[in-house]
Amino acid sequence: MTDPAELFNEALTAIDAGDTVAAVARLRRLVARDPADKEAVGLLVDIYLDRDQPDAADTVLAVACEGAPSEPEFLVRRADLRLRAGDPRGAAALVTAALKLRPGHWEALYLLGDAFCDVAAYPEAARAYRLSLESNPFSHDVWYNLAVALTEAADDAGAVEAWEGYLKVRPDAPDRAEVAAEIQRLGGDPDAAR
Repeated sequence: MTDPAELFNEALTAIDAGDTVAAVARLRRLVARDPADKEAVGLLVDIYLDRDQPDAADTVLAVACEGAPSEPEFLVRRADLRLRAGDPRGAAALVTAALKLRPGHWEALYLLGDAFCDVAAYPEAARAYRLSLESNPFSHDVWYNLAVALTEAADDAGAVEAWEGYLKVRPDAPDRAEVAAEIQRLGGDPDAAR
């Protein structure tokens, strides 16, 4: 029986050589042995996503969720796949399960906000994004999406504050000029986030 570390290293070597078929075979063996192996599951899922095979990635994550039912990371990754596939309700169910395992999980809350946005439930999305920021106040993606949700919810003051938060955590934002114009359009001071 091949050692798991050796199998993983063989998979990495195969990837470096451009042989994803061999890498996938080795990673699948690892996941079959230990569905809770985060590194093997993550790498296999990434390979499938790079090959535009989200169904295969979801299957791997489903096995991982079953094999490691107390691991929220696998649920969060599945939720992300559900959102990409246009299934916000399925994503919300998965992140809710992840949040039961790890309350305050910033990425699960972020994806919950995205799921609410996908169904135009902007006040609920804003609440989820704000909770996400309590756990990770440095995520510029969460600040950005919070600003969009609040703009859609017609909370101009809240949107200005969120846009300013976005610019504070991402001072090199490539869209700085557009965000400053949006802050001004909403009645805020575009220079406040400098």
